Amino acid sequence: MSNYKFIVNPSAARGKCARVSVHLKEKCIAAALDFDLVHTSGPKDATAIAAKACGDFENIIAVGGDGTIHEVVNGVVGRKHKFGVIPVGSGNDFVKAMGIPIKFGAAFASVCKGKTRTIDVGCADKSYFPNGLGIGFDAWVVRESQMVQKLRGNAIYLYSVLRTIYKYRPPQIRLKFNSLTREEHLFMVTVGNGVSLGGGFKLTPFALLDDGLLDLTIIRNLTKPEIYKNLLGVYTGRHTRMPQVTIDRTTELVVESEQGFAVHLDGELMSLEQKSLHISIIPKALEVIVPQ
Repeated sequence: MSNYKFIVNPSAARGKCARVSVHLKEKCIAAALDFDLVHTSGPKDATAIAAKACGDFENIIAVGGDGTIHEVVNGVVGRKHKFGVIPVGSGNDFVKAMGIPIKFGAAFASVCKGKTRTIDVGCADKSYFPNGLGIGFDAWVVRESQMVQKLRGNAIYLYSVLRTIYKYRPPQIRLKFNSLTREEHLFMVTVGNGVSLGGGFKLTPFALLDDGLLDLTIIRNLTKPEIYKNLLGVYTGRHTRMPQVTIDRTTELVVESEQGFAVHLDGELMSLEQKSLHISIIPKALEVIVPQ
């Protein structure tokens, strides 16, 4: 019989996840699961817990949002274990790409009875990202969203986008990929394994999670009117028609900037002053539990 390690981030969804864990424990007992449930206590804690759990548990389950997923994945990549999610976050970009149910009961049933799908995972230096990486504007949006206290859900991201528009200054960035080099002031660069980031912004709308490639969306510097004009189009992927946008695919990307750039992985801020970054794809690196 399979056993389960549930790694719960009690701070996810502004504290909602702490309440969910009580119901989760009741569900596990009712289903007669062989399980252990533990709460994280701070940043990166989920990664350490997941790595340690791989020695004793077949199924490692993240309970939280995209940030919790990101941390747990960093603890299980490279190990032959099944990774599952019970989503309790705000954005849920990864779970939507995987077709994992948002509702608690359906997600729990999926974890208990679901099949698995093996997907690729992105790697930035020594950190992994199952969904996507953002450089420039959207990384600053992540920074702004960390300071929002009263809003919930997609309203957090939209509010943070509007605030960032007035503050952001695109840096000079050098990109090396597919034997090409381009250098200019870039509004943002998105490296996608999944299709969306930031709670539904379809920045890499043609990405596939298991094609062995990273999708690139490169956006040159935009004026404020151009940002406002095309903001809603990002939700449907229509921004790909803009003349300022370049779409490509690659297995490897090097990003450099003398002045530094902001970068996030799966919505988790990595740095505001990164000078260089090596990004690559690891094919078939993660076995994910999905619905039947």
